[in-house]
Amino acid sequence: MTELHTFCGNGQYSDRKSHVFKELTGYSVVMIKGETVIEDRLIEGHSEQYAEDCAENWVLGVIP
Repeated sequence: MTELHTFCGNGQYSDRKSHVFKELTGYSVVMIKGETVIEDRLIEGHSEQYAEDCAENWVLGVIP
């Protein structure tokens, strides 16, 4: 697993962070709030941009 990108929230979402990893079968988006991993979402059948959008949506609060 190779880390590709890190996203950090700000303002009311400053406690959120996400990491995008390249997996053998696609991508993984790890969503973190504070020090707690909330979700590790496997993204298969989609592009790297799709995984980045998911990670960004987490830090922007689009994903609750």
